[in-house]
Amino acid sequence: MAQTRVTDSLSLSVTPTLFQMSASPTQVWNSSVKVINNNPRELTVFAKVVNFAPQGETGAGKFLPVFEDTTDGSSLAEWISIDTDAITIAPEASYSIPFTVTVPENAAPGGHFAAILISTQPPVSGVETIKVATSQVVTSLFFVRIAGDVIEDGSVREFRVAHTFVGSPKADFEVRFENKGNVQLQPQGEIVITNMWGKERGTIPINQQTHFGNVLPKSVRKFEFSWKGEQSFSDIGRYKVALTLAYGEDARKFVTTTDYFYVIPVKAGGITLSLILLFVLIVRWSIKAYVRKMLLLAGVEPESSERESRRRRSFVREGDIRINKAISLKAPMQSGLDDLHDRIIKTPAFFGKVTAVYAFTFAYKRFFIPLLSILLCLSVFVFFIHNARKEQRDYEVVIHTADTQIKLSSEDILYNKTKTDGDVPATPLTALGTTTQQQYEIVLVNSSDTPGLAALLQTTLLSKGYTITDLQSDFEKSKPKTVIVFDTSLQEEALALSKYTNNALLSARPTQSTSSPSITIYIGNDFISP
Repeated sequence: MAQTRVTDSLSLSVTPTLFQMSASPTQVWNSSVKVINNNPRELTVFAKVVNFAPQGETGAGKFLPVFEDTTDGSSLAEWISIDTDAITIAPEASYSIPFTVTVPENAAPGGHFAAILISTQPPVSGVETIKVATSQVVTSLFFVRIAGDVIEDGSVREFRVAHTFVGSPKADFEVRFENKGNVQLQPQGEIVITNMWGKERGTIPINQQTHFGNVLPKSVRKFEFSWKGEQSFSDIGRYKVALTLAYGEDARKFVTTTDYFYVIPVKAGGITLSLILLFVLIVRWSIKAYVRKMLLLAGVEPESSERESRRRRSFVREGDIRINKAISLKAPMQSGLDDLHDRIIKTPAFFGKVTAVYAFTFAYKRFFIPLLSILLCLSVFVFFIHNARKEQRDYEVVIHTADTQIKLSSEDILYNKTKTDGDVPATPLTALGTTTQQQYEIVLVNSSDTPGLAALLQTTLLSKGYTITDLQSDFEKSKPKTVIVFDTSLQEEALALSKYTNNALLSARPTQSTSSPSITIYIGNDFISP
C-alpha cells in the first residue's frame, strides 16, 4: 500500500501499488484501484493514466503523458480506460476506482508500462512529463507482458565491493544489472560472503519475497547493499563475495560473478604479526641453544667452535681442532633425562623429589622457557584456526532502496529461509488460548554463540499464535542464560512465554509511558528448542 502525506494533516493511500499481468492481443481485463482517505474529513482526488519509463539506475521512473493529437495506440496508457472526474471520498473511508485494460490486436509483444496517478489536484500536463508534487500524489503501477516474441536477456554489468581493504568486518556492495530484452526482469538471488577458510559469514537476499526490484527493458538498475559481520580476532584476511542471480519466466537463466576484499584490522593485525615474529625468534633461539648443548656434550666450547669454523672457511691446516666424538641429535635431551633421573634417585622422600624436580626445572630453564613459549604460540594458533573455521557468525545487512533502507539481521534471514522451506504454520493459533489480539510487542534477541536460535524460537511462538515484532542479533559477548525482560504490566504474559524458553529467568522493568509495552527475550547459550 502506497501512502503519502498531502499536508501536515492529510494523508492518502492506494492499494494495490503494483499490477503485474500477462495478456494477449484483444484481451480485456477489468479491475479497480482502492483509494483510502485516512483523514477525519472529506477528500477530493483526481485520477489520470500516464505511461511509465525508467529514469536513472535507482529504480525511479518518470511519468509520460498521453497527448491526444499524437497517440497511435501503441502505449499501455492508451489501453487503460478510467473515470477521470473528481472523486470525493468520505472521512476515513475508501473508494474503488474501476478501470478496464483493452489490449489491441496489434499490440507489440514484450513489456508495457503505465501508472494511474491519484492526486488531490488535477495533474498539469507538461511538454514531456506529468508535473505533480510528490507529496500530493500516490501511484499504482502497471507492468503488462504481451505474449509473442518475448526476449528475456540480462547480464550483470558490474559487481564490486566499495573498498578492497577495510579495518573491520564491514563492506558495501554494488550490483548493476542490465536488461537487454523487451520485457521487465526481476533478478533474484543472493550474495554469499565467506572468509579465507571458506566459512560463510553472511548472506544478502536480493529481491526475494517481493514484487518490486524489476528492471525495465533497455535499462540498467543499480542495487546497493551493506554488510556488517561480528567482530572477531580470527576473522581477518581475504573474503570472497559470490553473487548469484536468476531471472526470466519462460526459461530460468542464471548469472554468477565474484569479487574479493580484505579485512585487516590494525590492532589485530599488529598482534598477529607480533606473535608470528615472536614464534620465529623463539624457535631460532631454541635451535641455537640446542646446538650449543650438543657441542658442550661433545667436549667443544661453542665459542672456540665458532672461531674454528670461521678460520676453516679460510683454509685448513695441520693441527686444527677436530671433534672425534660423534653426538646424536637426541643427546642433549637424553642428558637432561639422565640428570633428572639421578636427582630423583638421590632423594627418597616425596617432598625431596618435588624439590629435586623444581631444581631441575630451574637449572634447565633455557629449555623449558622456549618449550612453554612454543606450546603457547601453538595453542593460540590452534584457537585462531578453530574460531576462523566456525560455521556461522551473527551479521546484519542493509538493503538500500530509492525511498528507504531495509535492515535485516542474520536471524531475519535464517527465519526467512526456514519459512521458505514451509516450517512456519500458515494459520497460527490464538495467543494464550484467547480471542483477543496481542496488545504488546515481542522482540527476540539472539545473545548466544549459535546463530539461528531466535529464528527457531520465532517459529515456535508463531505456531502458538504470538506476533513477533523484531528479530535481532547481539554482537556483544554471548550470554550464558536466557532472560525475559518485560514491562511490569506484562508479568502474566512474560510468565506464559517462559514455558517456551525452558523456564527462563524473568526480569521486570518499569513501563515507559512514551512507548508500547514490550517483552524482550535474550536467548542465551542454555536455550533448548521446545
